[in-house]
Amino acid sequence: MAEPTKRYAVVTGASKGIGLEICKQLALHGVTVVLTARDEKRGMEAVEKLKESGLSEYIVFHQLDVADPANYCFSSRFCQKAIWKARYLGEQCRNWWCDNRS
Repeated sequence: MAEPTKRYAVVTGASKGIGLEICKQLALHGVTVVLTARDEKRGMEAVEKLKESGLSEYIVFHQLDVADPANYCFSSRFCQKAIWKARYLGEQCRNWWCDNRS
């Protein structure tokens, strides 16, 4: 029997509110989540909350400010290399933000 395909998600603005709850629900369903936030301290606090709920296996934190193109380019490379081969993120978004900037 084939092994199930692993699923991944990147959630922006995930240090509180709806973003944090989305991370929690995805992780509860076995999705590996890259929790992102502009504020590193708040992002790490959010990760700790989820880890206390027993979800440490599914949560990874990465600081990200989507308004900063340089930060976004680094984040797409981080996800592509450190987490998985994110074809859409790595090819589409990286090209749009990094290669086609004016």
